[in-house]
Amino acid sequence: MTTDKVSIRWKLCAYFILFAISLLLMLWFMQTVLLDSIYAVYTKETMKAYSDTIAENIDNPELDSLLISISQENEISIYFLSEDGTIKSATERSTSVRLNKASKEMFDYWNLASENGGIYITEVESSGVFTDSGVYLDYDPGHFVGDVPGKSDYNSMIVAAEVASSSGEHSLLVLLSRIEPIASMGDVLQIILVVASLFAFAASIILAYISSKGLASPIKNLSDSAKSLAEGNYNVTFEGGGCREITGLSDTLNSAASKLQKTDKLRKELLANVSHDLRTPLTMIGGYGEMMRDIPGENNAENIQIIIDETKRLTKLVNDALDLSKLQSGNFNFRPVVFCITDEASDIVTQFKKLSGREERINFLSDCDVYVKADEVLVSEAIYNLVNNAVIHSGEDSFVTVRQSVADGKVCISVEDNGRGIPPELLDGIWERYQKGMGGGAGLGLAIVSTGIKMCSGTCGVESEPGKGSKFWIELPIYEH
Repeated sequence: MTTDKVSIRWKLCAYFILFAISLLLMLWFMQTVLLDSIYAVYTKETMKAYSDTIAENIDNPELDSLLISISQENEISIYFLSEDGTIKSATERSTSVRLNKASKEMFDYWNLASENGGIYITEVESSGVFTDSGVYLDYDPGHFVGDVPGKSDYNSMIVAAEVASSSGEHSLLVLLSRIEPIASMGDVLQIILVVASLFAFAASIILAYISSKGLASPIKNLSDSAKSLAEGNYNVTFEGGGCREITGLSDTLNSAASKLQKTDKLRKELLANVSHDLRTPLTMIGGYGEMMRDIPGENNAENIQIIIDETKRLTKLVNDALDLSKLQSGNFNFRPVVFCITDEASDIVTQFKKLSGREERINFLSDCDVYVKADEVLVSEAIYNLVNNAVIHSGEDSFVTVRQSVADGKVCISVEDNGRGIPPELLDGIWERYQKGMGGGAGLGLAIVSTGIKMCSGTCGVESEPGKGSKFWIELPIYEH
């Protein structure tokens, strides 16, 4: 089975269990392999610290009480050996390391301590047993019958330190401890570790299942919803939960689904609108062409002009769709230049005056020449579309006023008419592509205006009231010479 076919729930569960097993293996390794070494190091450091403490209190008259306290608390046998070989003081806690008199080995430790800066520490391997009087006996379990203890090998830690009193008398301080508590506690620790391991393993499985389910369920729900979205169900709702990242992902997917739903709606509207807008001029071109072909006397200038006008209308619709596609896809060759927006707006108004034959009803008002740095083609097309919409939708008897104003380092070009206005419910989506306006059509002009002006770091807006007219405007930063 490949990993991409395994459920995320079981993957997370497996990761939790592997982590628990790794942790338990580490604990077993610490207890079975390293515990003896750790205990030996701890014993060594403890005995060295106590030898330093005793050396610091060598002249204290209550030294014996300190020796007894250290010996009883730590199961350490402590001896003071004089230069003549006499044991001056002894606190014996373990028969296995009991010494009744100074031996050659003791003096060897004295020499080793002198050679190592006054202190010598060693660990000695031992086996066998000692009597209460300290006599060593070799013990071999094979010499007995029945259920007898096994042969015990153990180590003894010896710390030999050379100390001197304030009177200048030198003595050898010897601390002896059998490293045996770890052996006696090993079985107990092992039982505890087995019980703890079983409990921890069972708890890890339960916790892994609960945690993986809590994390995997929201992801599975998101996956199922995403599949539904891919099949075209844009009304699907993504429900997050479990953690911040999953909630954030669900919010993002909900936003994407909403936008896809809106885009799908606009796509359907586009198909309907463009189909209608294309059908009308094509039908008229075809009809007038057949009429001029089949009916004598219909091949006249008036019919030819109708065909030309419908061809221009069809060409504009196609060009608008291509222009908007270039702008929104990022394929438009954006070329910002410095130009006089006042002259640009004035020329467009003059052009419409001549084409519409309404010279008295289309006016341009400005106080000064203003320069901007933007793409001249985009700005010109935006102004042209706004004026063209005002001329077409306001009626022949209405007035169209193009006004230039300056404020706060920005220039505003507004186009006002006193036509029929736009209902409030249409204003919110009027800049969207393929949004049909009051006059029908595919609604590409205002989408081109909005996209182009935004590319030029500008803004656009609209104010309208049904029955009183509309005011469209664009605003761009003024170029400072």
